[in-house]
Amino acid sequence: MTYKYWPSSASESTANNMIRQWMATTALIRYGKAKDNPGIISLAEKNIDYNIRNFYHEQDGYGLIDCRDQVKLGALALAGLAILEHPERQKWAEQEKALQKTIDSLWNEDGSLTSFYIPEGDMRFQNFYPGEALLYWAFLYQDEPDPALLERFMKSFEYYRKWHLDPENRNPAFIPWHTQAYYIIWQETGYEPLKDFIFEMNDWLLPVQQWSDDLLYRDTLGRFYDPNRPFGPPHSSSTGVYLEGLIDAFNLARETGDTERMNNYRRAINRGLRSAMQLQFVDEVDMFYISPPMYSYVKGGIRTTAYNNEIRCDNVQHNLMAVLKILDSFEDEDFYHH
Repeated sequence: MTYKYWPSSASESTANNMIRQWMATTALIRYGKAKDNPGIISLAEKNIDYNIRNFYHEQDGYGLIDCRDQVKLGALALAGLAILEHPERQKWAEQEKALQKTIDSLWNEDGSLTSFYIPEGDMRFQNFYPGEALLYWAFLYQDEPDPALLERFMKSFEYYRKWHLDPENRNPAFIPWHTQAYYIIWQETGYEPLKDFIFEMNDWLLPVQQWSDDLLYRDTLGRFYDPNRPFGPPHSSSTGVYLEGLIDAFNLARETGDTERMNNYRRAINRGLRSAMQLQFVDEVDMFYISPPMYSYVKGGIRTTAYNNEIRCDNVQHNLMAVLKILDSFEDEDFYHH
């Protein structure tokens, strides 16, 4: 899978990131299923084979996804998720079991998850990797309910709810991963605190989205970025992953009869979709500077921002996965609430 492409120079980056690669694999699988297209599912199978051949190895029975001498919890979890979602899952059953063993080894008795297997004990990126692992566990539990897994999941939920609500830790990046994981487990268990925390997180997220008449560039409306708070720069992949979480929050509000939150989340989703549409290469007008032989590579791609045309695989992946969920959940009239 191409990791990063620069349309202006028609060149690929030599950088790589296995978390984003495996997320893109999962997006390919979901798109193939949505289109009922065996050819796309076959491409995803080849992609999994390639990733395992080049980035997976085992050490004492532990499955590792190694990239530049790091083994990240997020990469382990998202590799497991891609395998779990593929119709030929059994083909990689041994690798998935070994990946699960490694993830389990990173779980701590207080409910926290260590962010890296290598370097050992590294707890960086707590806003990202544990949520990705909990999302994989949620899908695992949904596929085959296991009381021991649920007990661990709930202990982590209690830990990370408290962790996130600490003002020093509160960050938008945490929210979509945990929202998706908790929504799946809420559907399975009906556990009320999961619902309450999903609403608390996403209510807090909404003001991070930009929607104001005084913005210098109207193309940027709908992105998630707060220039007054140090949460990081705007990025189309961020917009996509927030949409993935918000559509689950919207469905939760609808299923529990919370009309006010339904309306708030629906509005944010439509505004986020607007932002993504502004960043997509759609036609010859968008691609006037692209050499014609590269049209098919660029068309449909999502730029990073309105002023940075770099296409990264997760720019496309997060927004595609969000759109698939939104199309599956929204009625036609839902798209007209701005």
